[in-house]
Order: sequence, then C-alpha cells, then structure tokens
Amino acid sequence: MKTLFLHEVHQKSGASFISRGDYQVPCDYGDLRAELNAINQTVALIDRSYLGKITVSGNDTLDLINRISTNDLHYLMVNTASDTVFATPKGRLVDYCRVLNTREHLLLITSFPHVNHLMDWINRFIILEDAEVKDASDSYAWFTVIGPRSLTFLNRISGRNVSENDEVIWIEKGEIGFPVIKNSQFKYPAYDLCFKTEDAWPVIDLLLPDLKAVRGELIGDTAFQIIRVESGIPDGGREITQDYNPHEARLTHAVSFTKGCYTGQEVIARLDTYDKVQKYIMIVELSEPLPGILPAELFIDADSVGHLTSYIYDPVTKRSIGLGYLKKMYTTEDDIYVEVKTESHRIPARLRIPPKSVP
Repeated sequence: MKTLFLHEVHQKSGASFISRGDYQVPCDYGDLRAELNAINQTVALIDRSYLGKITVSGNDTLDLINRISTNDLHYLMVNTASDTVFATPKGRLVDYCRVLNTREHLLLITSFPHVNHLMDWINRFIILEDAEVKDASDSYAWFTVIGPRSLTFLNRISGRNVSENDEVIWIEKGEIGFPVIKNSQFKYPAYDLCFKTEDAWPVIDLLLPDLKAVRGELIGDTAFQIIRVESGIPDGGREITQDYNPHEARLTHAVSFTKGCYTGQEVIARLDTYDKVQKYIMIVELSEPLPGILPAELFIDADSVGHLTSYIYDPVTKRSIGLGYLKKMYTTEDDIYVEVKTESHRIPARLRIPPKSVP
C-alpha cells in the first residue's frame, strides 16, 4: 500500500487512514464535525495527491491532446489550466482531467487513483507524433482548498489581494513557485494547488500556519466525499465510467461545441443538437443508511428509473446521501421521491438537482 508524500504530516496532525486505490489517505483528523464546519463556514484543505498524474511532452503534445479530448486546448497558455474529457468514439467517458500547461509539458490530473487506463488510451493515438507520455504521479502533489473563506486564505499565502475572477493564481515564496487553479465545480469557492513533491515540505510549512490563522482545518476523505456528493461532482470509477457520457455526468463545461473534430465528437454533438440525452446525475437523499454495495437500483413504484452510484453517511448530521444517474424525466426538479433497492427492502429517498448543474 502506497502512502502520500506528506504522510508524516498527516500522521502528526492526528489522521486515521483508509484506502483510495493503492494509497493510504487520511479518513479524518479526529473531529469530523470541525472538518465539516470548516467546509461550510471557513476553509478546508485536503491532500488529494492520490489522484493519478500524467505528463505529455514533445512538439506535438498540445495538438495531440486537443485532438483526442473534448475541450478546446489549442490556445492553452503556459501556467494556465483547463478541464477536458477523454471519450471513446461512442462518446463514453474514459476520464475527466484538469490539464495544466507547465511549459515543459502538459500535466494531466486524472479522476482516478491510477493512470494506466489513460496512458494506454493516449498512447494508442500516438503514431508518428512527437509526444511522450509518462506517469508523473509521484512527482506532483495535488491539494484542494474549499470553503467560504478560500479567498482569505489565498490572500494570506500569496501576499496580495486575490480576485474571485482570477482563474489561476501564481504563488511565489523564495525559490518556490506553484499555481493555484480555480475549481468551479463545488458548491463553495474552491481552488486546486499543484506543486512538485520536492517542494512539498516548504509548501506545507507555508500553508498550515495560514490555514490555522483563518480558522481552517485539514480534512480527510470522509468530509471530502460529503462535499463532493453535495456538489454533485462525479468520481472516477463511480460516475466516470464508460457507461456514461459527458452530458449525463454534467461535465459539459469541459466540452467545446465549436472546435473541430475530436474523438467522440460526433456522438457528443448529436446528443446536444437533437436533445437526445437520456439521463443525468442527481443528488439522492436517503431516509436511512444504505446496507450492501453499489450500484443500487432506483425505483418509482414498479419502474426502474436509475442507479445509485455513490453513497456516503454523514455521522454528524446523520444524513445518508449519494449520487445517481436518473432518467431525464426525473431530473428537472427537486423533491421527486424514489426508492433505493437493497437485498432486504426499499429505502425511501428524494432527489435534488446538483447546485451547479448543467443544464
């Protein structure tokens, strides 16, 4: 089992650990209520370095990734970032990534705690192109800041007034420099921090005192999964699979409908043009904890209307919440009631539209 580069920091901060893929990651730091309060009231910081990272380098890199993914990356400038989807020819999800142009290469942050699937996918399109794909998972750290006071925190670590309109903020302290990238998927202001693992110790020494100064908290995977579900964000291996397309996963912010051809473009464009999307992600609030494993089938009376794909129990508020794919006709309003099928009984639940949903 792998550990995060800053595992020792998490241990000293009182973390208990769980598995995410091949990694041991913090579950919580002993006070889940404080972690959730930080997300909702101040600011929270989570180490998501378990996510896979790939570098693609060479003269044809930008053209290649632009040609095989959904967003328009042709003019992606150095030290800027964009989101994109890698899709099959049938428009199904291979991965959803954040893409950073670091000058030396493109850095892809995947939605999975591994990279082989995406490296293999990209390599199949490299024939004569000058492009090389490498696993960079151990070379970069990836943190996320979430909460109403995120900007206050960033003001402190950057030493300047940061605007909520800034998409990328460059932090420089001595010889260390790293980007902070706005993340608009969460229900609260959020930003992703990316830095080389060789700089991880001085960076965390920079972050933690200022986090404490704004009454923020380190958070673990339990608190993060709660805010992920509450924000309607799909997760690799749960909602991001080849069973679904970018429309259904509400990832069309990472799709360009005006650029030229890319892998899966014909299907994805046709779904948009002819209004053929069959289902969408919804938040599912269960009336009791879910026993058993996922996915779980969702019903209205005798009709199967979708599947629950993510589930998390909030022990502080005693709420059971999840994400699921529902037939389109049940995704246009809140408070539609469904039932979650288990081996022994059906659990009543109600649906909510994610707070930043598209459409």
